[in-house]
Amino acid sequence: MESLLTDLFSMAQEHSPSTHSAQRQACAALRERHLSAVRAGMGEEFYEKLRDAADECAYLDAEEAFLWGLRLGLALNRL
Repeated sequence: MESLLTDLFSMAQEHSPSTHSAQRQACAALRERHLSAVRAGMGEEFYEKLRDAADECAYLDAEEAFLWGLRLGLALNRL
């Protein structure tokens, strides 16, 4: 079941262009400023590890939100 949900999430990402609201763009810019400071202070290797970990967490959060929305949509459909 988890594989199916992961596949559905990937398919939804491919077929639905993401919208970049002003708030999302501001958040991304802030993230990049902070990561640049990390790179300058701690070096490229640590920066890459931190960025990869943050990206993985963000992906898992988005996947979880997708699953929650899918479950909500199915529950609403049963009403």
